[in-house]
Amino acid sequence: MNAPTFTLIMPTYNHGRWIDHALRSIFDQAPFTKEVLVMDSVSTDTTPEILASYGDKIVWTRRKDRGQADAINQGLSRARGELVAWLNSDDMYLPHTLARVHAAFAANPELDFVYGDALEIDQDGRILTPNLFTEECSRERFYYSHDYICQPTLFLRRRCLEKVGLLREELKWFLDYQWLTRFFAAGLKGQRLPFFLAANRDHPQTKTNSGGFRRWREIMGVLASTPPPGPTIFARRCVWIYSLEYLIKTGNALSWGADESASRDAREGRAAILGWLNHIFMRLVAPRSFDDILARFHRDVVRHGNTIHDLWSRAPAMSVVV
Repeated sequence: MNAPTFTLIMPTYNHGRWIDHALRSIFDQAPFTKEVLVMDSVSTDTTPEILASYGDKIVWTRRKDRGQADAINQGLSRARGELVAWLNSDDMYLPHTLARVHAAFAANPELDFVYGDALEIDQDGRILTPNLFTEECSRERFYYSHDYICQPTLFLRRRCLEKVGLLREELKWFLDYQWLTRFFAAGLKGQRLPFFLAANRDHPQTKTNSGGFRRWREIMGVLASTPPPGPTIFARRCVWIYSLEYLIKTGNALSWGADESASRDAREGRAAILGWLNHIFMRLVAPRSFDDILARFHRDVVRHGNTIHDLWSRAPAMSVVV
């Protein structure tokens, strides 16, 4: 049997509210041969019924895993496709993503991985904002500033797995960042595609939003254990960027600046502090593609609507040119 063009791995647990949208965003793409491996950690909601409805279009493994990295690694180990990616079951691909990714790899046989821009959406699929932190591929920026590769937009050639290995299964929050550091250490050639490729769903239950101090501690551990040559960890801008991010996310998660039990003066003071932290955060990150992303967001997304459903309903009218 010929190998499929794409292997797409989907780890899931109790995402019955969203998993059908995630799968449809795969199967509504151009008709490349696709191997879709769904790693279900014994969901107890409507997920099993939804997965069963896809029949032999998916390969569904139902087993208790040791965490997300374990589930993804099981899929990576079984992958047969030339091009490999994983899509979390609360995220979605955007129209023409697979066509654009395939065209980029076909145009450059030496290319090892690609990624693109992402949209942030809410629980109901409303488009909130573009992710403003994606940048052109740079080893130094990745090591010393921030993770500018939004995971749902990442695709790589399967052959590269021999060089970088699998995800570290003890990691819960920073598993993709640590994995990507090995891409750069192995000298893989990456490219940013100037398109919105995926939608990242923002809701309170995401690991990023609910990780709190444990997430920050894991991040610091990863940064300390995999330092690149150069300044010590405390001299690296990324330490302060991720620490500020932790403070901001904590304040937002606690509704610190909008606590109705606090006085108006207290709320305004807290909101001012969060605003100041966000200002310092943006100054530290200094995103290099801010204006470009915003311009393409208004040109390629806003004019088609304000929900993911709007984008998919307009998909035939959207340009596929790479």
